[in-house]
Amino acid sequence: MAALLPDVPRFLETRGMLLERCDLLGLEEGPGGPSFVARGLYPEGELLSVVGRPAAGAVLEAVRRNGHSGAVIAMPDNAPLVARILSGWEMQAAILHLLGEGGLQEPPGSLECEVRFMSGPDGLRLLPPGLRAGLRAELEDTLQRGTPLAATFVEDVPVSFCHVAFETEGLWDVAIDTLDGHRRRGYAARCAAFMVRHMRETSGKEPVWGALETNAASMNLAESLGFVPVDRYFVLESAGRR
Repeated sequence: MAALLPDVPRFLETRGMLLERCDLLGLEEGPGGPSFVARGLYPEGELLSVVGRPAAGAVLEAVRRNGHSGAVIAMPDNAPLVARILSGWEMQAAILHLLGEGGLQEPPGSLECEVRFMSGPDGLRLLPPGLRAGLRAELEDTLQRGTPLAATFVEDVPVSFCHVAFETEGLWDVAIDTLDGHRRRGYAARCAAFMVRHMRETSGKEPVWGALETNAASMNLAESLGFVPVDRYFVLESAGRR
């Protein structure tokens, strides 16, 4: 199924799920390509992606399996359909970025911090207490799977994290998060730049930065690192999740 979709930012999460672990609901073949709902199987949260124009029942069944929570990705060509099926859910545009012609813009190097990888049991022990449940589950899953997890350390405490959320043959999704009280200090930029360099050197894969259009901080951070908008899709969340 992944081979039927192009390896482009719009389908990064979808193809990443298809290449790794997901349920597939409502699969139909048509002249315009396949239609289906991909449901990722991840301990840190549920993600659905709607491709083409699957039957409403397939979308609703996927949402039911997720306990009517989680996020649903809709493509520009099917977002109105998905919004009608999930009436009452809130929909926002997510802007997808790739590095521009100037490449990665290195952040200032004067901060008193260190960026390095966390791994395995030692990494789990270093996770600070008080992490919100969703972030802790995401980081623990990353460490347990052996996926590279970079962190910016301040006084030997990790305060910002960057890892590969989804991965395809040529792209990877930048997952970045910074602890409350340490934001807007440049720690995330240092961490993300470190991870971008690592992925380019080890796999040659290009980073994709996705940010909700309303998330000015993420959009600004992407721009400061040299990312430029290339596409968009839409993210739906149940009103009760907010």
